Amino acid sequence: MRTARAVPRFLALGLAGVTAISVACSDVTESSTAVFALSVDTIPAPSVVAGDTMRDTLGALVRLSAQAFDLSGAVLPNVPIRFYSLDTTQLRFDTLGHAIGVPTGDGSARFVVDAEGLQSLPQTLPVVLRPDLASHADSDSVTTAAVSLTSSLSNVSVPLVVALTHLPDSPGSDTLTRSYWMSYHIVYPAFATGATGAPGDTALGVYVADQGRNPAPLDTTDDNGHGTRYVVFNAAQLAALNDPADSVVVQATSWYHGQPVAGCPVRFVIHYSE
Repeated sequence: MRTARAVPRFLALGLAGVTAISVACSDVTESSTAVFALSVDTIPAPSVVAGDTMRDTLGALVRLSAQAFDLSGAVLPNVPIRFYSLDTTQLRFDTLGHAIGVPTGDGSARFVVDAEGLQSLPQTLPVVLRPDLASHADSDSVTTAAVSLTSSLSNVSVPLVVALTHLPDSPGSDTLTRSYWMSYHIVYPAFATGATGAPGDTALGVYVADQGRNPAPLDTTDDNGHGTRYVVFNAAQLAALNDPADSVVVQATSWYHGQPVAGCPVRFVIHYSE
């Protein structure tokens, strides 16, 4: 019987970019092929659509992955790794690790990863409704911002909120697509179109940010099916640029099977003045 054991320090420090680490053993063995630890890599998408297989923003199939380690911390490349759903009415997996949303699914499903009897802690993966339509939610498509060269309190736009909805087959069914990608990009002025979401975006005259004003063009829809981002103005940089632009145009897009969802891009225009 395998019992839980604390993660050794060399493993805890050495496994970067993972979402979970599980360690268990019976009698600790020196065998170079025995699985001592298991790491689950970052899930490649925020959710899987009901009735579909997990995909990236380009529509390509993506699968979950994990790694098994021996007692010394070395990777065991030939150990079979399997993914098991704990909520089979929502989620299942094929033998390659592809997550498949059950056609009637709409909720958070749990799963575990197994390597020769050693299992990870349960992980959560949302199964969501197919995104059919994107539209403005509760913010105006055209807003005006007064930018201050001295105050950080007036250098951010109103929330740019996009609603992502599902068109149900029967009246009264759920219409929200939660936990799904929404990408925001500045398309005007030209000096701000090269933003990548890296910390260096703060040096631009304007950039797309999360609520904490961190550069973040990619969002995941919340429990209301809303994606939300803001435009932050670097007033000092705008003054130095001496650019004649007096507005920022932002487009928000969500993709399914490699194609923009209907209604995309959702367009926002923010007029500003010093």
